[in-house]
Amino acid sequence: MFEKTLTDLIQGLRANKRNEAEYIQRSLSEIQREVQLSDMHQKSVAVDKINYLHMLGYDMNWANFNVVEVMASPRFGEKRSGYLAAMQSFHQDTDVLMLTTNLIRKDLASANIMEVSVALDGLAQVATHELAQDLFDDVLAVMGHVRPYIRKKALVCACRLVGRYAEGLSAFVPLLKDRLDDPDPTVVAAAVSVVCELARTDPRSYLSLAPKL
Repeated sequence: MFEKTLTDLIQGLRANKRNEAEYIQRSLSEIQREVQLSDMHQKSVAVDKINYLHMLGYDMNWANFNVVEVMASPRFGEKRSGYLAAMQSFHQDTDVLMLTTNLIRKDLASANIMEVSVALDGLAQVATHELAQDLFDDVLAVMGHVRPYIRKKALVCACRLVGRYAEGLSAFVPLLKDRLDDPDPTVVAAAVSVVCELARTDPRSYLSLAPKL
C-alpha cells in the first residue's frame, strides 16, 4: 500500500532538488494509483497531494472525478480536502461540475455547520450559471441560519452567485435588506460589504438602502 502523506511529499521535494522532475513524476504515478483505491482516506490524501502539485503548476484535470468523490465523503476532514481541491482547480468548463449539484445541496442542508460552511465556500468559488440557478434558493434559505458565521458566508456566496445568475437578484435583495437589521454586527458588516459590491455596477438601485448604512 502507498502511505506517503502530503508532508512526506513536501519533504521529498526538498530532499530531491537536483532531480525534482523525476521525483514528481514518480509521485504522480503513485497518486494515480492511490486515487483508484476504495479507501476514502487514502483517496483524500492523494487528492491533497495532487492539489499541492497543482499549485506548483502540474495539471490535475485527470483527477477531477476523484475530487468529486472526496467531496462526497461523510467524513468532514476528507470532504474539506475535496472542496479545497475543487476550489483550486475547477473552472467554468470543468465537466464534472454537473455532478456536484446534489452533494452541495445536501451539504448546505447539513446539521453540521462546518459542512454548510465548506459548501458555501466551494460553491461561491466554482459556481457556473447552471449551478448558481439550481442552488440559489438553497443558499437563500441558509441566509436565515441560526449561526451568524453561516449567515455571513451565505451573504457573500449569494452575492457571488448573482454574478453568474443575474435573475436571482430580485429574490436576493429583500433578504439582503433584512440582514442589514441583523442582531449580529458582523452579519450587518457583511451585508454592507455586499451592498457596496452590488452598488458598484448599479448604484441607483441601492440608494434606498443609504439611510440604513
